[in-house]
Amino acid sequence: MHKPKVSFITINYNSSIFTIGLLKSIEKYTTIEYEVIVVDNKSKENDIQNLEKYIDSKTKVRLVKNAENEGFATGNMLGASFAQAQYMFFINNDTQLLNDTASIIAEYMDMHLDISLATAKVEDENGNFSSSYKLFPSVMKELFGNSVARKFTKYNFPSNKIKLDKPSLVEVVSGSCMFFRADTFHDIGGFDTEFFLYCEEEDISKRVWSSGKKVAFVPDAKIIHYSGGSSQKSFEMEREYYISYFILLKKHFGFFSRNFLLILLLIKLFRRSFKRNYGKKIFYCALQ
Repeated sequence: MHKPKVSFITINYNSSIFTIGLLKSIEKYTTIEYEVIVVDNKSKENDIQNLEKYIDSKTKVRLVKNAENEGFATGNMLGASFAQAQYMFFINNDTQLLNDTASIIAEYMDMHLDISLATAKVEDENGNFSSSYKLFPSVMKELFGNSVARKFTKYNFPSNKIKLDKPSLVEVVSGSCMFFRADTFHDIGGFDTEFFLYCEEEDISKRVWSSGKKVAFVPDAKIIHYSGGSSQKSFEMEREYYISYFILLKKHFGFFSRNFLLILLLIKLFRRSFKRNYGKKIFYCALQ
């Protein structure tokens, strides 16, 4: 058996119907040699049985069972420890490929050795362009918005509201679709497992840029993202986001910038606290 060109890595957590849909799309569209590593983050018994039943006959798919639900970063790092390929494609289980996504990105990165992380064009259920990339948080962005902040970046990164028809450098890729050069991923230490569920893409995109490599958006490669398929919005989920955001600020910002961004966030959450069901609870958690 030939060594795979790409290792797909995805996490299942009580959402096997989505995971199976992703696996079917990988099998349908992918033409290069590949393997799939599914990490189950301690799903309920009926969900894992459903997944096992489907995977049983799939020679290219490996199921790895995590003893506990340790979150996105830790689950993906477990999957990465089994990966054998030149490229690692971390992809949400509530997505599906719309074309030969892995081959398109791999071919682009084969020809552009300075690119170590890329993402595809992410579409929503209605075929609309979704969030494939964004800017890293900054004081400039919070005060003046994305349009002004982009002009102060080294590469004048594109707006995520325009339709790009050619590969472009971006600052941060979508966490639902991250295609890595495996050697760079290992060189920078992979995902920071201090993050449980959010902000991993900002952190690792920043570290790829800091390593001297580049990050790109490849619009010819396409996926659909059934947003929220593996996690439902709730107070607990939103609280988890702000915990991760605080970790991100502490890791990448100096004293002044970090505290300025925190003050802006608290002002924003205070204003929202009167308009949302659990707004006051979120504001109180942020204060803590």
